[in-house]
Amino acid sequence: MTRPRKARAAEAAVEVIAEGGLRALTHRAVDARAGLPPGSTSSCYRTRLALQRAALERIVELDEAVLEEFAFPPGDAEAALEALTGLLEHWTGPARERSRARMELYLDAARAPDLRPHLEEASLRFLHRARDGLAAAGIPDPESAARLLVAQLDGVVFDAVARPFHGPADRAWLRGAVSAALASLRL
Repeated sequence: MTRPRKARAAEAAVEVIAEGGLRALTHRAVDARAGLPPGSTSSCYRTRLALQRAALERIVELDEAVLEEFAFPPGDAEAALEALTGLLEHWTGPARERSRARMELYLDAARAPDLRPHLEEASLRFLHRARDGLAAAGIPDPESAARLLVAQLDGVVFDAVARPFHGPADRAWLRGAVSAALASLRL
């Protein structure tokens, strides 16, 4: 079954951003990437901001689905370490391009206030998920700990996708980074 045109355009927008950055994001480029007739994307998403929002929503949708797969039982430090390592392997491996597109959108939001509220909303969803998991694990001040953990994990992803000259982020390196991040929360 063929995916609906809006979904195809949103997915293609993520791919265009990942490949060429936000400068490459045009309705025409998305039409071409999605294999849609010219003008299709602009009929779904009238403005560039609407197209950026669609890409962001698709990224969030996919990332939330992945987070469900990497759930871990509260209070099990080893399971948390393994789950977070697996999550980073996914974001720096199979979902590498999506991670790159997410970073592009976040960097642009610093200069484009129209997109900022949507990114803040998406960020809060992930921060609250981290906070709830840390609270269940008994981490003191889970609100602050969640912000630190998400920042640390984002930094690892950034290093892996924006600095490819370091070489691939192998499992041992990612596991060490997660271990250090988790250890920092207990201080």
